[in-house]
Amino acid sequence: MQQRVIIIAGLTCLTACGGGGGGGGSSSGIDPRLARLDIYEAQKLRVLGDPGAGVPGLPVTADENVPGGGAINFAGSGTIRVEARAAPIVIFGDATLRVDFVNGNATGAIDNTFGTNSSDAVIDYSGSLSLQSGVASQDMPVDYAGTLTGGGQTLGFDGTLTALLLGNPTIALSGADLEAEIDQNGVMRSGTLVITMEEDVDAP
Repeated sequence: MQQRVIIIAGLTCLTACGGGGGGGGSSSGIDPRLARLDIYEAQKLRVLGDPGAGVPGLPVTADENVPGGGAINFAGSGTIRVEARAAPIVIFGDATLRVDFVNGNATGAIDNTFGTNSSDAVIDYSGSLSLQSGVASQDMPVDYAGTLTGGGQTLGFDGTLTALLLGNPTIALSGADLEAEIDQNGVMRSGTLVITMEEDVDAP
């Protein structure tokens, strides 16, 4: 339980910090990416809340309420922060994860990414990160791997985040790797990776 409290506290802090970095990097007029940021931030508020404003987030799913069968399709956002030497690189993207409680596995991806580069300009990134887990439970380890490229940056990812089911019954999921190691153009950097999702009732 203590580990879950630490993870939730870290998620709330990191998503708030990440949102500020991404929004400040775009000073153009009408940019559809800003609408996506608004959607991401609204979802994060629903799922994780805002302790500073007195807005509670969803509770961690109680062990007895973790689904014993079926599958849930989650959809939301992925937030990545790379502690680059010149300036932090902050990247956002669409995230999906299908958790199959019958077969005990989960698959998904983070794609359609955009964010800042080392010069703090807002750019689109190509590539995607796969999300994979061999279990479907609370405190779920989810492996992520892939490459994102853009603006002269090649970012390589290969790590594991811990995901928590949220709500009673389960209606959301969030997770993080708070000590990610990310390859930036051949140099290893520290960073973070956060996913925040809600059940996608329209998914096939």
